[in-house]
Amino acid sequence: MNTNNFELEEMRQQMAILQNKLNNQNIVNDRFIRRAIKHGMSTINKRYLVISIIALAMIPYGYWAFVVINGLSIPLWLASSVMMLMVVAFCFFNGRAMRNSQLAEGNLQETMRQVAAAKRRDNNWLWIGIPMALAWAIWVGWEMAQKIGADIKFFMPFFIICSVAGIIVGLTVHFRTQRHYRDIIEQIEDFEDKQAVS
Repeated sequence: MNTNNFELEEMRQQMAILQNKLNNQNIVNDRFIRRAIKHGMSTINKRYLVISIIALAMIPYGYWAFVVINGLSIPLWLASSVMMLMVVAFCFFNGRAMRNSQLAEGNLQETMRQVAAAKRRDNNWLWIGIPMALAWAIWVGWEMAQKIGADIKFFMPFFIICSVAGIIVGLTVHFRTQRHYRDIIEQIEDFEDKQAVS
């Protein structure tokens, strides 16, 4: 009987040791996932900051490049400025969760919900950004055609190359941002799945 009690107590101690190791592993995993989430949020936030700075810088530069140098219309520059301000407003609004340092410290389900919502808004921005950019490019092309007349054949290749380059850069930035959002969501999902199993 004493032998059975001794074996039972030894099993309890081993179970307690295993449970303690598992708890410690969960703590390490929790810290790791939250650090990874913070890193992803910081990357997205920095990208939004750089885009905002470039967009704001384009307002005075646009006046110099469009109006002063090329003699294009003030309405075109104003429309360009409004477009840049819309970009800044979107980056500020959609990046607000990424600037919240407490988001990664709280409930991971809530973190995932907010990140998924920001990802969705970022993706939906294309439905505004692409038509707006196309309309702006057509307007610039039309004004330049009016101004330079027959010399448009020399301007158009340059204009097309710049437009295509702008599209490539814009889509590259967009897809990278989407990938960072997706990485955060997948990391949380993987962690939650492992927690459920353990």
